[in-house]
Amino acid sequence: MHIEVDQSGKVENTQTDTVLAFSDGKSYSIIIPARLKRKWFIHFGQKKKSKRESYLLLFSAGIFLLLKRYINRTTQIVIDKEYEGQEAKIKAMLLRYFQKAGIKITEDQIDFDQIDQPGKESRAHVLALSVFREREEAGCVIGEGELSKLAK
Repeated sequence: MHIEVDQSGKVENTQTDTVLAFSDGKSYSIIIPARLKRKWFIHFGQKKKSKRESYLLLFSAGIFLLLKRYINRTTQIVIDKEYEGQEAKIKAMLLRYFQKAGIKITEDQIDFDQIDQPGKESRAHVLALSVFREREEAGCVIGEGELSKLAK
């Protein structure tokens, strides 16, 4: 199974929720509430992490939470290029989250590309935007417990 992953509402924007969605034959989305994002950044600020590292960690954690139930059926993950030049860091963080959870995934399974291009509308992009605009319900709203486990 080949899936695409997209984001609506940047993780670093703490005034709005962030929606992460994937699509292939199936689709799924999650919401990371703005209040949880603010707590995440306070937590990592206290740990003297840079803002960039904090939001890359949150983006990676969100992708992990989005995919963890579906990863066993996935052969290739294509993540939209949200943070140009940071793909290697995001991939390493994501691999760490999966490894800590005991889920086997190789770095070859993760790739980055511009998934929403003129003339080629990504279903992951359409779903993320639809949930972000509240036209559709998310599959899951991430709770503080789920996110705090990943913040360690």
